[in-house]
Amino acid sequence: MTTTTTYGTWCNRVAPYSTSPDADVIDYINGGDDDWRQLIQDTGALEQMQREYRDAINEALPPSVSLCGDEFIGPAYPADDEFDGYPTDEDGYLDFKAMVEDIDLGPIVDRNDPLTLESVGRYEMKSSAKDPAKAASKAMSRLGVKPMIYLKDPGTGRPRAYFRAGDVREALAARPGKGVGGGRPPKDTPTV
Repeated sequence: MTTTTTYGTWCNRVAPYSTSPDADVIDYINGGDDDWRQLIQDTGALEQMQREYRDAINEALPPSVSLCGDEFIGPAYPADDEFDGYPTDEDGYLDFKAMVEDIDLGPIVDRNDPLTLESVGRYEMKSSAKDPAKAASKAMSRLGVKPMIYLKDPGTGRPRAYFRAGDVREALAARPGKGVGGGRPPKDTPTV
């Protein structure tokens, strides 16, 4: 059984003015307007953003080290070559800040942005239809994209579907005639 130890906290190893990666995500989105920030909380998108950011951080760390809460935990007695290829600081310890500095929160936030059918139709599909939400509803149904959540519309009281932006964009790019390859195999790929 491997004995583990703490290698420090997010605050003392990565971001001295932050308490955790979750707080960094909140700081990042705080530049958005109040309605949008409330929407990402209500739809659960904030938790998904935080989860994806933590996953990206853990992916950047050596396999035997992980971020648990706000602490980096790893083997108390690592093998001599266990951290080869990972950045170290001037004292020879793992440099956690260097390992995670290339992680960009922008794409994580964009991918998890909640979209209404109106937004999907008007901005993602660039529909010129009289009712872009209706066109988007048909497209999402045909493409098999499910809403991430239904919330009560404050104006009508009826349920309103919200879709994860990344799911919408991926499905739209993969449909026939659109995106890279247009949903079809490249021309040099033999078909059976």
